[in-house]
Amino acid sequence: MDKEGIIRHFDGLAPYYDRWINRNRFYHRCIGSLYSSIIPPSQKVLQVGCTTADLLAQTKPSIGVGIDLSGNMIEIARRKYPHLQFLAADVEQFSQSRLAGKFDYIIMSNLIDYLPDVLGALSKTAEFLDENGLIILTSENPFWRPLMRLGSILRLRMPDGPRNFVTNADVANLVQLAGLEVVKMGRKFFVPVYIPVISTLINFLVSELPLARNLCLLQYMVVRLPRRRRPLSCSVVIPCYNEEDNIEACIRRIPRMGEFTEIIVVDDGSTDNTGEHVRTLIGSTPDLRLITQPHNKGKGCSVKAGCDEARGDVVMILDADMSVAPEELLGFFEPIQKGQADFVNGTRMVYPMQGQAMRLLNYIGNKFFNTVLSWLMEQRISDTLCGTKAFLKKDYRKIAMGRCRWGDFDLLFGIAKLKKKILELPVHYQARVAGQSKMRVVRHGLLLARMCWVGFCELKMFKNQPPQKAGHQRNSS
Repeated sequence: MDKEGIIRHFDGLAPYYDRWINRNRFYHRCIGSLYSSIIPPSQKVLQVGCTTADLLAQTKPSIGVGIDLSGNMIEIARRKYPHLQFLAADVEQFSQSRLAGKFDYIIMSNLIDYLPDVLGALSKTAEFLDENGLIILTSENPFWRPLMRLGSILRLRMPDGPRNFVTNADVANLVQLAGLEVVKMGRKFFVPVYIPVISTLINFLVSELPLARNLCLLQYMVVRLPRRRRPLSCSVVIPCYNEEDNIEACIRRIPRMGEFTEIIVVDDGSTDNTGEHVRTLIGSTPDLRLITQPHNKGKGCSVKAGCDEARGDVVMILDADMSVAPEELLGFFEPIQKGQADFVNGTRMVYPMQGQAMRLLNYIGNKFFNTVLSWLMEQRISDTLCGTKAFLKKDYRKIAMGRCRWGDFDLLFGIAKLKKKILELPVHYQARVAGQSKMRVVRHGLLLARMCWVGFCELKMFKNQPPQKAGHQRNSS
């Protein structure tokens, strides 16, 4: 189908489009929930191939722009959502000057099935993406094509025209040719119609099974621009409680990284002289700041307080006990500086540990929670509670904090939901220089189990549940 044929096809569908979508609303609501699980509210969002724009509106953008070849679709979208901007245009011929800057997220929902030139459209669309933004693509699994055509013939779904035969592997290849990087790809939804309880259960189970997931109806992919190598600044957050014997050496041993390195010590209601030791160093240590919390609130609150105040592009968390040597922070900074990762998680599970740096029960518990978290996040995490982590401040602003006592699970779940690239860095884990560990096996183990349940609900069970309002796609089902 050429572009003129595509315009005629969707112009003809426009008066009946929402009626067809409503007829198969469960499937389209599921797709909408997939996008909503990736795109936080109040972002700048562009949808290429927006049809009548329900999906764009569902993302609740601060600035929302829809582009579509079909003028009839655009007219309907304008009437439905006057607060959004719509343009009847060919994205391949579109000028950046007609848009309100660049976008945090670009949606291409079931569009590439119809594009005469997928590579050209991807290359052009990438020009509208912010350097830290994401493009989210969905398309139908070609395996379902005969069944979908039969559904159109039987008028169970909207009339369909010729489509491209595009697998996820084909899309990944075209994404690379367009100069983009794949962050994540997969398949969802085996049952596209609503059967109480059964649809949700089967869709959840099949998408988790290694071979069966290849039969799911919807293919999705999250892509981004290659990271540009530019000088970044760095903030090192040190949450601490009663660490007077360690804090001075910890501060002095932190290396200087990037354009500048600031050090933020968060004293979590210490009853010793931790805060006083930091104050004596402020005059002689560049970019050293102290945040004092009057009462002990837990490490997670201290991490949040420090990260909220961080001015650097890259934020790092370092435990004051120096069980991970401060000198190793440089290894966390470099992968983000080079654009190799968005989040670097320390792992203590590679190199031999010093003495009793981690007690046996802690080790066994850590292994268990690592396995659970890797399944929840759909990428390997070998150490959930290593206190040393690095991430971009821009990403941190989109993460909900305050549920995990240590902050680690909040950060990991948040990065997983944002579909950011995670790398793990082995660290040399040593017994603390002074003081005692604050970790209590039974009590804190129960808290970790609770956080795993929270992650299961957010990342697995409810992330693709149909929301209250449907998100309409160009595709029909």
